[in-house]
Amino acid sequence: MLHEAFYLLLIVILYFLGCLLISTLSKRVMIEKPVSSAYSGSLEALRGFAAFLVFGAHSTMYFGFAPKQVIAAAMGEVGILLFFMLTGHLFWSQIREGRYNAATFFKKRIFRLLPIMLVFITTIMLLDWITAGLPIPTGRQLLALVRNYGFGFGTVVNSTGNVNDVFSKDIFLRINNIWTLRWEWLFYLTVPLLATLKKFSNATVFTAFLIILFMDPFQLMNGVTDIVFVMAFWFGAYSYELEKNRSEWTSWLFTRTGSSIVLWCSVAGLFYYLLHGELVQKNVRVPIMILLVFPIFLYFVISKSFLNRFTWSPMQLIGKVSYSFYLWHLAINFYVMRAMSKLFVQQQSLWAFISTCSVMMIISITVSMLTYRFIEEPFLKQSHVKKTN
Repeated sequence: MLHEAFYLLLIVILYFLGCLLISTLSKRVMIEKPVSSAYSGSLEALRGFAAFLVFGAHSTMYFGFAPKQVIAAAMGEVGILLFFMLTGHLFWSQIREGRYNAATFFKKRIFRLLPIMLVFITTIMLLDWITAGLPIPTGRQLLALVRNYGFGFGTVVNSTGNVNDVFSKDIFLRINNIWTLRWEWLFYLTVPLLATLKKFSNATVFTAFLIILFMDPFQLMNGVTDIVFVMAFWFGAYSYELEKNRSEWTSWLFTRTGSSIVLWCSVAGLFYYLLHGELVQKNVRVPIMILLVFPIFLYFVISKSFLNRFTWSPMQLIGKVSYSFYLWHLAINFYVMRAMSKLFVQQQSLWAFISTCSVMMIISITVSMLTYRFIEEPFLKQSHVKKTN
């Protein structure tokens, strides 16, 4: 149990050290916090929190020393659900506020997700090829390579995870985190349909229709279905409806005291669910996890109204580079583990574990800042340039 609790403590410490690191480097790299009226500091901070939770899972679950790794697995699960809820919230708000533009929507999404993913996958594939001795690729290897650029849609053959081995085994330990991008694109493809429905009640019926048509609702409680990811998108959209259509019985949620009480009750409930009784891993694909994570997400949505929450600039800067951080960290963790294993005789010792996770964080944050500044940011600016006649 103490090892499990230490996972969370270590990631909290590394998060704040990461904030200090990004605060130190941001001026040199020239990354600044946005100041536009549409900017939400609390939601930007949420991106950073969620990305660090996933980083924590991949720093501990794959390479940690606790026997059960319940907290490690849970950190990743919570982080992914928060990301999916955020997607639902942001794009449903575009629809409801009349800001959705079908003519530019997919262009902006391509400019947002594709450039850095291409750089990331290409870099890791080159490293894979170099470490394999620069062999002449076979036809099957080239096919596997191309499929790894497909946001996780490409068919996986004789490999583990959602990506294909190309020149060496276990490529999933380096790039398997792109599986969530497949879900992002699946959601984006439904946005034009949702935009025609307009009302949340219609969107709810449509969501139920998708679940019944493409998934097995009778597997919902067994932890073996992707239905909960669709539910996470729906809950994200629902948070917008709660925010904009407050009633007498929900108004207390949007007070400082009410939102704080709900947050801490949710956190307490999440820990009780994960750790009560025999210590076992809980699957992300169960409704109880969504119900416990949603109030945490709602707290960040409500915090948009309180300008003195999440005002520390480094928290928002981590959110700004969170997409690069999310992509790079898994591969960096893999290569750091291989390098650090040569330095420590006792690889599972506490000191080795702390040192390895710290190096992982420092390199991941630094690389993410550079790729955001020189790859993501130029394309983001280009995607918002209006055409002039």
